[in-house]
Amino acid sequence: MRKYLLALAAGVLAASLAAPSYAADFKYTGIFRLRGITTEDLDRNENTHDGSQYMDALVRPRFTATSEGGRLWAIYELDYSDGNHVFGSTTADTTTAVNRWLIDFAVPGTTLRARVGRTDYTDPTGEIFDTIGVHRQDGLALYGRLFGPVSLSAFTVKLSEGVTAATDADNHYLALKWQAAPQIAITPWVANSRRNGATNTTDFDLFYFALHGQAKLGILDLEVQGIYEDGTSAEVTGAGRAAGLKSVDIEAYALMIRSWLTFGRLKVGFYYTYLSGDDDPVAATGNTQQQPDNELNRFVFPNSAGYLEGPNILTGRRFSTITTNNPGLGTGNIVSNRTGTGDGRNTQLNGINMPEILAKYQVTPALQVEGGVSLIYSAEKAPQVGAATFVSDKLYGTAVELGFRWNIYKQLALWVQGSYLFAGDYGQPTGASGWDDSWAVYYEFRHTW
Repeated sequence: MRKYLLALAAGVLAASLAAPSYAADFKYTGIFRLRGITTEDLDRNENTHDGSQYMDALVRPRFTATSEGGRLWAIYELDYSDGNHVFGSTTADTTTAVNRWLIDFAVPGTTLRARVGRTDYTDPTGEIFDTIGVHRQDGLALYGRLFGPVSLSAFTVKLSEGVTAATDADNHYLALKWQAAPQIAITPWVANSRRNGATNTTDFDLFYFALHGQAKLGILDLEVQGIYEDGTSAEVTGAGRAAGLKSVDIEAYALMIRSWLTFGRLKVGFYYTYLSGDDDPVAATGNTQQQPDNELNRFVFPNSAGYLEGPNILTGRRFSTITTNNPGLGTGNIVSNRTGTGDGRNTQLNGINMPEILAKYQVTPALQVEGGVSLIYSAEKAPQVGAATFVSDKLYGTAVELGFRWNIYKQLALWVQGSYLFAGDYGQPTGASGWDDSWAVYYEFRHTW
């Protein structure tokens, strides 16, 4: 009898410890990041003292749950202090926010997968129509292989839920990728960025028609994307129409080339970025409704999207995504704001025309040195803003950058980069003295687990 009781007790204990049928495989990973920036004259004007030193820290734990043999998985990723604990800002405990959450599952009876949550929804480059990093938003997506060499990527991102009628803001995207060969892929995509401001108006309604190509040919990795933009850049309200104002249409273009040549430990890159500009005069407020021809030819990014990879001192992405005290010389993180006019001094680029030469050298398995030279031109001269006029020079400046990435241990790294911008004359007020050079140093210390 005792044997039977012991066997029964062992069975009960085993059953109590066994995972239920609905349990998922659980994985805990994360990152600790300490980063900083030191800058001088990022406004290209040494007469206004804007030198700065800034540092912040982040702890980002990620919890990943996988079940149903991989058919269902989910991520929950937190940010301590909403992504930034600024040194010297507070002595109190700070809040925790969600950086990323998503549920991803196989659509029954198909080869597609669905995704819902706050995560990265992007075009093939992740530079134009995106929700990465500082732009990360909640959305819905459907993706995967449709048939043979053709796959689908579609998503809609909710930027603003106005609750009441006609006050939402959304981005919509649809792409079909054709794997023409094992090393060649062609992806046409279309997208729409729409924001409603009131029940009787649409703030803007932008359409993007793009063709993306990617190939690996021997030592060459090549990526090319061309975009045509159409739609309405600024639609006036009912009251504005009654006053005789007209909506501003948009017709603009973009071309992006990203290529790398690999020679053993050395990689040499050639990048080219072109976004069309518009030199029509605008109002002192930058109001595009004052466009003389009621058509804007300056490339405008989608709402809450657009993050070009360029010299870090310009776009704040290639090496460090730190944004505080790195205003990108008046360009922010998107190079062209939605109206594209910049502030009164017109330090904002009017489109962009930028060739770059880049290099990476793997000194040892743990140490990589990298750098580049970027010639930064505006696509058009700085337009007249109100009564203010500017010189016709399009050269914004030449950026020279050099840095290293050192893997101290497998999961511990230190990144350091210096950026120097030799200022051009773009945006210089007529009759004023020339701009001053700018520089910045970025550093990042990160531990992953």
